[in-house]
Amino acid sequence: MHRLLTLRHLVHTLIFVGIGLAAVLNVPFAGCAYLKIGMLRLVCPVGFLETALASHSVPWQLVPGFLCICVLIFVVGRAYCSWACPASFLGTQLRKLSVRVLPKSFTKPFSKKFGKAQRAVSARLGTGKGDAFALLAGLALGIVLFGYPAWSIICPVGLVSRGLIEGIVHHVLRWDLVLLLLPILISLCFRSGWKCACPVGTVRGLLATPNRTLTPLPDASACRNCSKCARVCPAGLDPIRETDPQLCTKCLQCVDACPFDALSLALLRSKKRNAPHV
Repeated sequence: MHRLLTLRHLVHTLIFVGIGLAAVLNVPFAGCAYLKIGMLRLVCPVGFLETALASHSVPWQLVPGFLCICVLIFVVGRAYCSWACPASFLGTQLRKLSVRVLPKSFTKPFSKKFGKAQRAVSARLGTGKGDAFALLAGLALGIVLFGYPAWSIICPVGLVSRGLIEGIVHHVLRWDLVLLLLPILISLCFRSGWKCACPVGTVRGLLATPNRTLTPLPDASACRNCSKCARVCPAGLDPIRETDPQLCTKCLQCVDACPFDALSLALLRSKKRNAPHV
C-alpha cells in the first residue's frame, strides 16, 4: 500500500532537485518546460503554441522537440501533471508544511471554509472541462491579437522553476511569485481546483485523448462500492467506472487507496471496461 505514492514523491523530488542542480551547473533545464539534448530542444507544448501564436509563424527549430513531447504525451498521457510538475510538487510541500507549522485551530477551519467556498462557487458557475477549453481558447486568441506571450509570465510551472533557479543562483526571491495567487483564485471556479483549468494540463489532455496506457483497471468481483477511489481522485473522476484520458493525470492514488485491491495498474488497456454494476 502507498508504494506508488512514495515513488511519485521520489520522482517529484528528483525533478525539483534537478532544476536546482541544472541552475548551478548552468544547464538549460526547467522541469520539462525546456530541455536541450544535443541539437534537440524539448519544449512544453503550451510554450511552443504560445511562441507560434505570438510570432504568427512556426518556430521550425522547435518542431522536432515539440513532436517528441507530443508522442510522449500520447504514450503516457497527462502523467507529467502528477509526476513531474514542479508547481504541483511545491503546492504539496507547502500544504504539508502549513499543517506541521501552523496551529490546527487555523488550518482546519481555513481548509473547510476554502473547500466550502470552492464547492459553492463551482456549483453556481457549473464549470467543467468545456470551460477549461474555452479559457485556453481565449488565452490563445489574446496572444494572437496582442502578440504577447502572456501565459509564460503567469504559468505556475514557469514561476516556480524561475523562482527556484533565481533563488539558488542569485539568492533572491522573485517578485512574480506573488502571481501564484492567480491559480489559487481560479481554483475556486472548478470543482477539482486549478488542475482542471491549467492550460498546460488542458493542452496535454487534448494530446492524450487517445491514450490507453498506465490506467487503473477495475475488478468488478472485488469492488465493494466504497467510493474511496473517487474521493481521492484529484481530477474528480470515479476510477472504478470511468477513466477520462483528458483529465486523468496517472497519479494512481486510486490504486493505492482501494482497500479491496479492486483497482490495478494496466500497462495497456482497451476501451472496453470491466466496471461493477450498481
